[in-house]
Amino acid sequence: MTGLKRNPRVFIGMREIAGYYRSLKKGFDQLGVESVFVCLGYNKFRYEIEKNPGWARVLNRSSEYVGYFFNRNWALRVIWIGFIQNVYGVIVFLLTFWRYDVFIMGSVSTFFYFLELPILRLFGKTVIHVFNGSDSRPAYVNGYVIQNQKKSTVFTAIVLARIQKTIITIVDRWANFIINIPPQSYFHSRPVANGYIIGFPFEKEDFVAPAIERKKNTTYILHAPSKPGPKGTVVFRQIIESLRKKGHQIEWIEIIGRPNREVIEAIQNCDFVVDELYSDMPLALFAVEAAFYGKPAVVGGYYAEHIGQVLSEQDVPPSLFCAPNSAEAAIEKMIVDPEYRLNLGARAKEFVRNRWSPKQVAGRVLKLIDGTYPREWMYDPSTIRYLEGCGHSAEQGRKTAGAVVALGGPGALCLDDKPELRDLFVQWSAVETKSKLQSEIGA
Repeated sequence: MTGLKRNPRVFIGMREIAGYYRSLKKGFDQLGVESVFVCLGYNKFRYEIEKNPGWARVLNRSSEYVGYFFNRNWALRVIWIGFIQNVYGVIVFLLTFWRYDVFIMGSVSTFFYFLELPILRLFGKTVIHVFNGSDSRPAYVNGYVIQNQKKSTVFTAIVLARIQKTIITIVDRWANFIINIPPQSYFHSRPVANGYIIGFPFEKEDFVAPAIERKKNTTYILHAPSKPGPKGTVVFRQIIESLRKKGHQIEWIEIIGRPNREVIEAIQNCDFVVDELYSDMPLALFAVEAAFYGKPAVVGGYYAEHIGQVLSEQDVPPSLFCAPNSAEAAIEKMIVDPEYRLNLGARAKEFVRNRWSPKQVAGRVLKLIDGTYPREWMYDPSTIRYLEGCGHSAEQGRKTAGAVVALGGPGALCLDDKPELRDLFVQWSAVETKSKLQSEIGA
C-alpha cells in the first residue's frame, strides 16, 4: 500500500515492549495521524495514552484485569493464551478492520493465530510487523532464554527456535514491511527495515532529580540490570574491584528491582552508566533512558565488531559499544577522560531526544507506508554472519549451539535456507558437538 491519497488511519497492537508502541502512537498523534493503541493482557507498567478512543481504553483496561488474573499460574496462563486472548483478538479485529488502513503489529502479536494476515492483505490493508528482541532472536543464541546446556533446556531451545521460524515465515509471507535489527534477523527470508535506522521511539518525563552529596574525586557509576545474569553483573562487579585496586575512586551504584523513578533519579546523579556485557544493541532501554538525560553508557557486546557493516557512522546510536573483553578498558576510559564522557553523553542526548523522538520514528514509519523511504533502510538477512548472540558469553553461546546440533542435527538451527550461516554455526560449535557425542557413547 503506497502513495496514500490521505493520512492513513493506524492501528497499533497488541503488546507493549518497553513503551515502544505507546511512544509510537504518541508520535503519530504529534504528526496529526489518527491512530489507536490496543494492548491486550497484563502489563505491570500499565501503559495508557490519553488520545486513545474510549472503546480502546475499555478494552485495554478490561484485558489488563483479566490478564492479571490468568497470569497467576501456568494452567490459567494456557487458558488465557490459547482461548481468551483470541476472543479479545476477534473482538478487536471486528472493531478495527473497516476503520483502519495500516496495522502495526508487534512482539508477535496476532488477532487469531495470524489467520488475519491474508485477510488484511486481500482487502488492501498495509501490515507492518515489528520484532523486539527475544521474539525473533533464535532461542539458542539468547542467554535471556537459554542459560544452560541440560538436555531438557536444549530441547526447549530447539522447540522455541522452530516456533520462531514458523511465525517469522508466516509474517515474511504476508506483511508489507518488517522492522527488525540485523543481529536478530536470522530467520527472515526477505529484506527487513533496519530497526536501528527506524529507531526506538522514546520520551520521558523531563524532571530534575534532587542532587546527592558527592564524594570528592570520585566517579559515580550506575548499573541497573533487569536480569543480573545475562546482563553480566558479576563480571562488572569484578571489573570495578579491579579498577579500585588500580587506585580509581569509584562509587558503584547497583539498582535491581526498584521503581523506575528511583532509577531515573540515580541516572541524573551519576557520571555514566554501565548497561549490559553481552548486548546486540548499542542503546537498549536502560542506556536510552540514560542518554535522554545526557549520561553516556558503556555497553558490551560481540556485535560491536559488526555494527559498522550495517550502519553508517552517523546512524550508529552513541554509546561506548565495545567487545566484552574490552569492557574494563572502556569503563576506565570513561573514568579518566571526563571530556570524552561529557561529549558522548551530549551526543547520546541529542540522538535520543531528536533522532529517536516519537515524532521522528513515526515519521520514518510513514515513509515505509507511503513508499518514500530510502532503499538503504533495508537490510538483507541473507548476509548475516553473526554467531555470538546476546545475553551470554561467546563460550556459552558456542556450547549451546553445539548442544543443539548434537541433539537435533544441523536442521535444528532452522537455517537450511541460509546454508552458509548454518554451516558456520556447525563449524563454530564443532568442538562442543564432538564432546557431546563422545560423552553419549562413553568415549
